[in-house]
Parts: sequence; C-alpha cells; structure tokens
Amino acid sequence: MHTYVFTLISGLLSGLALGLTGGGGSILAVPLLVYLVGINIHLAIVTSLIAVGATSLISSITYMRQNLVRFKVAFLMAAPGILSTFFGSLINKKLNGHLLLIMFSFLMFYIGFRMLKKRNIENVKSDTQNILKILFFGFIVGFLSGLFGVGGGFLLVPALYLGVNLSMKEAVGTSLFIIFMYGLFGMTSYIVEKREIEFLISAIFVLGGVFGGFIGAYIGEHLNQEKLRKIFAYFTMAMAVFIFLENIGYFI
Repeated sequence: MHTYVFTLISGLLSGLALGLTGGGGSILAVPLLVYLVGINIHLAIVTSLIAVGATSLISSITYMRQNLVRFKVAFLMAAPGILSTFFGSLINKKLNGHLLLIMFSFLMFYIGFRMLKKRNIENVKSDTQNILKILFFGFIVGFLSGLFGVGGGFLLVPALYLGVNLSMKEAVGTSLFIIFMYGLFGMTSYIVEKREIEFLISAIFVLGGVFGGFIGAYIGEHLNQEKLRKIFAYFTMAMAVFIFLENIGYFI
C-alpha cells in the first residue's frame, strides 16, 4: 500500500512542477519513481513516458485557453522526435542505469545554467517560421526523451525559449503538448519491444499528476516571465546536483 501512496505523492509533485515549468517538470518523474517509489531505473523510465505524457496533456489545457500553445511548432518538433525517441529507447536498455542518471545530471546542470542568462536581445521575434531549426531541435529532444525517459523532454523549454525564441510562457505551454506526443509514441515503442510496464503505477501517478498539474499551471499563469525562467533554471540545477550525488558513489 505504501508504494501506491508514494506513487500518488510523486505524481502530485511531478504534476505541480510540470504545470509550472512545462517540460522542465518532467525531470522529476524518473528520480521520484526511483528514489521515493522504489522501482528500478528502466521501469521508471517507461512509467514516466506514460504518466507524464498523460499529465502533460491535461496540464496544457490551461495554456491552450490562453492561446499560449503554438501547435504548428509543436507538431513540427514532434514529427522527427517520434522517430528519434524510438532510437533513444533502444540505446537506453544497453546502458547502465546509474551511468544514465549521471549523464542526465550533467546535461540538466548545463541547461539550467544557460537558462539563467537572459537572451541578448529583449523582445526577440519568434522564429516559428524556421522549419529546419524546429525539426532539428525536435529530433534532438526526442532522442534524449527516449534515452532518459520523458525527463529528457525538459530540454523542450530551453529549445523553444532559446532556440525558437518563444516567450517563456509560450515555451512552457507548447512543451506540455509536445511532451504528451513524445510520451504517447515513446510508450508505443516500449510496448513493441515487449518491455515491462507498470500500468497501475502509471495510473496512480497520473491521478496525482492531474491535481498537481492544475495547481502548477495556475501558479505559472500568475507569475511574470522572468520569475518563471529563473524558477525553471534553479529547479533544474538543484535536481542535477541531487541526481549526480546519488549516483556517483556507484563508480567510486
């Protein structure tokens, strides 16, 4: 029973972060499932694909109502990501779980550091017409999502904010919808490979995530762009340090 209680709490915390920071919140899912719920890293990754994907769709509704989801960008990024997510998941099962998490922590810290810096030009015009750039970012983020679980999708917000030049709130809202699509196709790839999936854990996680997601989205709606950007950056860096310290001991 305690496993299900911790799963519900994990979903609530992940959903809260997801609704507030968009794809950035997805980085919480895998660590919570591993350290709080107690399932192994590979099972946690596929569970996060299902649970975070569903929670992201629900959380994105708040942003859709404010016209902050850029659907053209979302579909363009998701198209190559669907293919690359599959490749990432194939590599995932060949790597040591602790090594995966250490690699993930370095990437997280770097992105968080980059997000602390303001863009050089204020009020930059959105680069939503640069189709090749959007496709490129979609491929990279999709691959990392398959490799690290949907947690890799935390790169969506920096890619949309720094790469495509969306506003921070547009990046958050659009990333939520993309995470849903990545999660759907990532889960499909795991089913095709006939890998173990905990559907009950996923369902309970989603239940907690729904409540947390609406709370996070509500808070994000009332924050200005700069505060939202800094919250995302510090949150990402803190999680990176925690994950690194938890796993480096296995290689010392």
